[in-house]
Amino acid sequence: MLEGFSNSNPCDIRVEDVTVKVEDTIVLRGVSFKVEGGLTAFIGPNGAGKTTLLRVLAGILDYTGVVSLCGLDARRARRLTSYVPAYLQADPYAKVEDVLEAYLYDVGSSRDPLDVLRFFGLERLRGRRFNSLSGGEHKLVLIAGALARNPRVLLLDEPFSHLDIANQVKVAKLIREVSRGTTIVMAVHEPLYASIADLVGVISSGRLVAFGRPEEVVKRNMLEGVYGVTLEEVALGSRLLVVPSL
Repeated sequence: MLEGFSNSNPCDIRVEDVTVKVEDTIVLRGVSFKVEGGLTAFIGPNGAGKTTLLRVLAGILDYTGVVSLCGLDARRARRLTSYVPAYLQADPYAKVEDVLEAYLYDVGSSRDPLDVLRFFGLERLRGRRFNSLSGGEHKLVLIAGALARNPRVLLLDEPFSHLDIANQVKVAKLIREVSRGTTIVMAVHEPLYASIADLVGVISSGRLVAFGRPEEVVKRNMLEGVYGVTLEEVALGSRLLVVPSL
């Protein structure tokens, strides 16, 4: 399905004692973890530091500590990564093709943006101004652009936000498929989508308070303490899903 738009050479990510300070505020403090390919999800409250962590991995934020992607410092590994922000405010006159072209130009790719739109079933967006797209269309274009770079590391900030149910399912399946050959790290809010990952980290107030397999981490007691709300565990087949108690 993804021939030409997927990698078969994932790489390790190593983060050791990483701290990020923005002005006088410490946003991340002493974060350490290691992944060896596959799909890793980070969950936690708004403002906990998830986006900051992704931006560190993307090589666009300063930090103290060690960050290694594919054996390279994060700043030197930028051409090996693709970063999809939660939202991108483009030039008001930029068209969808221009945004895709920017993704491709950065890695010296000669791929035609129109081919990318066709491959991902987004040809209907050809010629549209990027800032005029719906939230869901905006997200799909950014994910398509990131994958068109054929990265070894894919960084996704809230990949399911603004998507309808059909597109959430589509993107979830796409992420799982891509993760067979590309190391993926994503920040999500929904425990359901954290549960599809191979590893899950919980970030609270800038600290990594838990890291492990979903069945070990995505648990009611853990998330109640982090979010400060009452949750329930609901059985779905052999899995327990954590949902709000309404």
